Amino acid sequence: MLRRDRDGILQIDQEIEKNYDIVTLSVIKHFIQLLRIHQWPKNLFVFSGLLLAMKDVNLNMVLVSFLAFFLFCCISSSVYIVNDIADIKKDSLHPVKRLRPLPSGKIKIRHAFLVFLVLSSFTLLFSFQLNLYFGIIISSYFLLNLFYSFKLKDIVIVDVLIISIGFVLRSISGFLALGVDISIWLILSIAFLTMFLGLNKRKKEIIRLAENSKKHRKNLNDYSIALINEILPMLTACTIISYSFYIIYDVNSRYMLVTIPIVLYGILRYQYLTNQTEHGESPDLVLLRDKPIIFIMILWLLVHISISLGSAILEL
Repeated sequence: MLRRDRDGILQIDQEIEKNYDIVTLSVIKHFIQLLRIHQWPKNLFVFSGLLLAMKDVNLNMVLVSFLAFFLFCCISSSVYIVNDIADIKKDSLHPVKRLRPLPSGKIKIRHAFLVFLVLSSFTLLFSFQLNLYFGIIISSYFLLNLFYSFKLKDIVIVDVLIISIGFVLRSISGFLALGVDISIWLILSIAFLTMFLGLNKRKKEIIRLAENSKKHRKNLNDYSIALINEILPMLTACTIISYSFYIIYDVNSRYMLVTIPIVLYGILRYQYLTNQTEHGESPDLVLLRDKPIIFIMILWLLVHISISLGSAILEL
């Protein structure tokens, strides 16, 4: 409502202005939730190339890695928007996902689709500007996840494989952006680890959703807790073995062997949390909230960087 002040000038009522500010902040909050910024830490795998090239790292490599990370955050957010649009009816039945901006009706589909078009176009364009091979990888990730959103996520086992491939592409993009040789053993360990996380997520979805599981995700009826429990130990072993080969053949430092028990504890800790607690359906939340796992990740990173830089100094 407009009012005139003492000088006769029209002024907006303070209460209306306050309400307008609240609504604006609320809309911004909903769009931030639509982008799922809390899941951006998944894109930290882009720094795999920088980690392996720690001995030869320079400022330009660091800047390129951060730019590649940001671009992957943008493309993954655009993929999340498409996935939310495709699953809007199923998500409305989920006890947690129904609170997301689209199924809750806080953001309209046409507005979300517009954000998707702008964000994906911007990201793909700048990705090719950064590096041709990086652009190809991020485009492959984008197309693969479009197929996942509309079809592949309904195929048992294939859905988890696609999720794993997404993380592998993140890691490979980090190597290609820097022009660093790809570590096959590191890539394999990431593939097995993310399959481990993905199957644990399916397991928790089966338990949590119970008889409504099929309404939320078609292929959950094709999974069983017994089947997943048989696969998980194999993936744990494959992760540790491939990571060990990464240390022995790619890092080539006997001191880095101390990181193997650190990685093993992290995997076992995560398995404990999924079996004994309510955690597991959202791996990103577990990794960001569980203090022992946070400590282990920081410890692993510090040890890896310290040994890599120490070896570089000794070689001078």
